[in-house]
Amino acid sequence: MHREINPRQEGESRRFYELDSLRGVAALTVVLHHFSRLFPDRVMHLVLRTPLRILFAGHQAVILFFLLSGFVLTLPYKKKNRLDYGPFLLKRVCRIYLPYLGALALAILGDRYLPPFHTDDFWINGTWSQPVSSPLVIQHILFLGNYDWSQFNTAFWSLVYEMRISLVFPLIALAVLRLRSLWLIFIAAALSAACFPLVDLFSGVWHLCTRVTAVDTMLTLHYAAFFIIGSLLAKNLHAVNRWYARLTLFQVAAVALISLSLYCFGNASSLFQRTVIPQDLFDWLVAVGAVMFIVFAINNRFFHSFLTSRAIHYLGERSYSLYLIHGTILFALIHTLYGRLRIDLLLLLYLAISLVVTEIFYRLIERPSMLLGRRLTAPATPHPSATLLPIASDSPK
Repeated sequence: MHREINPRQEGESRRFYELDSLRGVAALTVVLHHFSRLFPDRVMHLVLRTPLRILFAGHQAVILFFLLSGFVLTLPYKKKNRLDYGPFLLKRVCRIYLPYLGALALAILGDRYLPPFHTDDFWINGTWSQPVSSPLVIQHILFLGNYDWSQFNTAFWSLVYEMRISLVFPLIALAVLRLRSLWLIFIAAALSAACFPLVDLFSGVWHLCTRVTAVDTMLTLHYAAFFIIGSLLAKNLHAVNRWYARLTLFQVAAVALISLSLYCFGNASSLFQRTVIPQDLFDWLVAVGAVMFIVFAINNRFFHSFLTSRAIHYLGERSYSLYLIHGTILFALIHTLYGRLRIDLLLLLYLAISLVVTEIFYRLIERPSMLLGRRLTAPATPHPSATLLPIASDSPK
């Protein structure tokens, strides 16, 4: 029998600081993933065949983000029996959308004022390659239309799905808490699987919509499935923790190895390049590994201690700011220093500037936005002279 974290910590009322840190580590892999596009192909081809692949697992990190969002956002609903949609949405807008607008402004300034840079690399050419236009800015603000989300910041794509799914997440959470787990897994799998035939259907009959728009819209169903799985994990957290407690040390090591392999290589091209299965469906293998990362973060003493160390938790607190601004920093360096500075020195400069700007962005934009959301959704305090019946506060922490 194996148990590493005090069972008292299982309660959903506590703050899962280790999961904040896990998000920070994942955000750092996105930062490295985008810089790796500057490395020679032959180098990355070798690196991605080794366990070092986890350092550059950018897409896998986004799947982990969606699972973490589903998990964390469900916890308050386990203690409530009603749907407070307005406060939830207002707090979510302040948490996700307002910092996004700040990062969008920085990206637009970079696109507008930094010198143009042309290369044969299609990925580099996908960002800051066109003049800033009012329609494109408006589309980025409203998340509407068939627009090029990579033109300003290559990392913005996942925020489109995050905000779309947030609009309906309270309904998802309530459904998860009321339905059987097997039904929920079936629903999540059905949403994901239905996404791809629906793309073909809508791109064929909806003539006002291009295939790109159909893919973008229907992938929302695919990514919503991972919110459901994260929510389901929160619902069954006690049972999952008890399952982990029964594992032997050998079983823990085996589960850790399998989880790491699935996370790193679950959607590797070698697995699906000769199949007719859509590539995105292999995200499910990644999700299995990512779910176990969450379980290990909560239960495994060594992983938990690593994630709650001061440096890692510092990164976790600022993970969203890092995710939002690192693409702008990267392309600012590409447009000014790429080809003029050794690639290793450019990487060190990229990491240093990203951390400094992240701290500034967190203090000036992200943290004030979060505090604004809390103030706007805080329960009103009755005047001392007022005579009111006492009611229990059900606002989430």
